[in-house]
Amino acid sequence: MKLSSLFKKIFLGGEVIEKTESPINGEILVIEKLSGERIMRIGGLDQSGREVEKIWRRVLETKSLKLKAKSCLILGLGCGTVADLIAKKWPEAQITGIEIDKEVIEIGKIYFNLGKIRNLSILNEDAIWWITSKLSLMSKQKYDLILVDLYKGQEFPPEAESDEFLEGLKKLLAEDGQIIFNRLNFGEHREKSHEFLEKLKGSFPEVLTQKSEFNLLIFASE
Repeated sequence: MKLSSLFKKIFLGGEVIEKTESPINGEILVIEKLSGERIMRIGGLDQSGREVEKIWRRVLETKSLKLKAKSCLILGLGCGTVADLIAKKWPEAQITGIEIDKEVIEIGKIYFNLGKIRNLSILNEDAIWWITSKLSLMSKQKYDLILVDLYKGQEFPPEAESDEFLEGLKKLLAEDGQIIFNRLNFGEHREKSHEFLEKLKGSFPEVLTQKSEFNLLIFASE
């Protein structure tokens, strides 16, 4: 390892090994730490890595998630952190991941083994459009587990809070299935996330929450 590379990994928290610009997400960084861990960072937030994996691992192990998933839908696939966890927890589960940014998909395949995740089908589409345009209903597929993680950097699109979007999710949800929304829960994001939580309580008969240091995970079911 070159001395300059080692210095960056020790004293700067990691070395940028890939930097690209996306028309959707702006600057995307891939950072490699001294331990060998790789992180994708967008909008100043880590979108992968051990801390992100820890959040989703805790979600998938929670008692609030009472199901055996045979089919999963991930809206906001990113580089595949949660898809990989689902594939390991339920090896036979068929997973559909929708990701709007083709740059993120390519980075995921190059640096994060996105293309090697078991039973994962990737759609390069706008997940909100895919749900609200009713294209999602053409296959008549129902999902036991739907994950909504649609941030662009630190921005959560208001369209993903609309009645139309929520009704579209309900139509895709299998009997006894669950939807999990990932929301930021710090600073200016906290108020918006809790307003959304109150809206969900009016749309779903059962709504539970789980908090991490910076995130609010909302479990909704019929």
